[in-house]
Amino acid sequence: MTARIRSRRKGARSFVALAGVAVLALSGCTTMPGDTTPQAIRTFEAPAHDIEVPEPRPDAAPDLVLRDFYAASAHPGDDYAAARAFLTDEARARWNPHGSTWIVDGINVIGDGGDDGDGNSRRFDTRAAIVGNLAANGAYETQSALYEDSVELRMTTEGQWRIAELPDGVLLERQAFLDSHAPRNVYFVDPSGNHLVPDRRWIYRGVDDAATELLNTMGGGPRNRLVPGVTSALPPETRVEVGRQEEGPERVIRLTGLGDLDETLRGLLAAQIVWTLSTADVRGPWLLEADGAPLIESHPGPWTRDSDELRPLDPTKGPADRAPLHAVEAGGVVEVADGRERALPGWASQGGEVLVSAGVGVDEAGTRLIAAVSRTDRGGTGESSLLLGRAGDEPEVVLSAQSLTRPSWSPDAASVWTVVDGERVMRLVGTGSAVPGIEEIDVSGIAEVGGGISELRVDPSGTQVAIIAGGKIWIATIEQSESGPWRLVNARELSLTEGITPVTLAWAPNSTIIVGAYGDTAPMWRIYPDGSVNYMLPKLNLSPPVSVVSATSSKIYALDDNALMELVTGEGEAQFWRAVPGVAGRAAPVTAE
Repeated sequence: MTARIRSRRKGARSFVALAGVAVLALSGCTTMPGDTTPQAIRTFEAPAHDIEVPEPRPDAAPDLVLRDFYAASAHPGDDYAAARAFLTDEARARWNPHGSTWIVDGINVIGDGGDDGDGNSRRFDTRAAIVGNLAANGAYETQSALYEDSVELRMTTEGQWRIAELPDGVLLERQAFLDSHAPRNVYFVDPSGNHLVPDRRWIYRGVDDAATELLNTMGGGPRNRLVPGVTSALPPETRVEVGRQEEGPERVIRLTGLGDLDETLRGLLAAQIVWTLSTADVRGPWLLEADGAPLIESHPGPWTRDSDELRPLDPTKGPADRAPLHAVEAGGVVEVADGRERALPGWASQGGEVLVSAGVGVDEAGTRLIAAVSRTDRGGTGESSLLLGRAGDEPEVVLSAQSLTRPSWSPDAASVWTVVDGERVMRLVGTGSAVPGIEEIDVSGIAEVGGGISELRVDPSGTQVAIIAGGKIWIATIEQSESGPWRLVNARELSLTEGITPVTLAWAPNSTIIVGAYGDTAPMWRIYPDGSVNYMLPKLNLSPPVSVVSATSSKIYALDDNALMELVTGEGEAQFWRAVPGVAGRAAPVTAE
């Protein structure tokens, strides 16, 4: 018996194999739209007995038995033993829960009002609005469809109602899913090998061993839509075992089958393992062993996230945490520090042109590079130019068009991105020189996004972009190539509450997305790249609309109708917005990328 799913959105995804990254071994969601409030996340390794698992209630009415079954389906332990307890013996043997897991916004159970004549059978129609799908590897992907099917219950010889006929797969109400599963980042590697890439997965809270579950998930490789732009230092044939030391507090990660993996890749593998476990609140320290010897010969002792080799790969921090805040105001680009602003030499509006947006990148040597867009008039009808140069130096005009979006830097200031006339995505490389190379990105793989791109931001790992186009938010994967233009592929829409129009967005270092929007009721949002949760940020003291946002790992900045504002946490954890000290008038925030 198969559930009927009626799609409410057309389109197909194409998944492209990662090419041109021979040095690393390849391995290898959910929008819950609405005014979702922030969820408190419990410690991941909470013991299983803290989780309430529904059990059949004596003499329960058939509709209640069905609802309890759906609640029990949120607990996959022992091959969904909790849910199978609500089935007849025959249905228990037939039911396959592994085909699909739909996350729905409420379940409507509607009785047909009849029975088989002797009162021992009842049939119910089940209807729901699908908002997401949970894959077997814990990857949540947004969906938009209507679910409908029917379920038959029968009275057993013991006088209890049990489910006799039902479709395969699992149907989970959104709240039951959030209560029973925890979001955790599993880390992979960008093609350069310089940055960790988070892949958000939902792991059942009642697992016996969180470390084993997470590392097995890592071994399965990145989710399909990330495959074109992400790789892993963990070879797919490697076996992973988690154990404990006979003496001492350390736990041991034993890897077998690494072969002659070189020390550089072993270091990346250590980073993937330790950051995946530590950010999931799985306690260390950890001893990493490969084929009976230390994973890295020069590091035989325990590993933590503070190990010297791992600090440069810290995925929770970014250049914005080390560089001062910048801003774009009427006079040009300024640096904001110690409660005052300082104009940057060479970056003033002049000659009848006005600087309207900017981006700051920090290269591997720690040099700040600036890309800024100037217009011949602030209204935006005149020609736009992209200026490029070091902070404090005279910039050079490197690109001109009718319109250019706010510049966005890739990690280590390796390139800067902008969109020409809302249609053509451009990537400028060799940005340390006066005449950078200009490459047009192939966007044929994201045709569903269409034109009218008003904002494009590269994520902190350089593997994805967030886009605003046509009043919608999209995420796409960057597919790198050495033989041809880079591509954007596997686009997917991230939804906000109906009626909310996004205006601006920015990636935070933790790879969440901050969104500024029109409207007095909900001008600021935080959303997750898998679309699983979005929620409104506080709006106290904020004057919509919000036209520009930016973020560090600890602060969020927004340009509202009056001033440059920052979100701060006060006494009792109350959050409110205040004007950034030392900035007079309206100024657009610019944090280093």
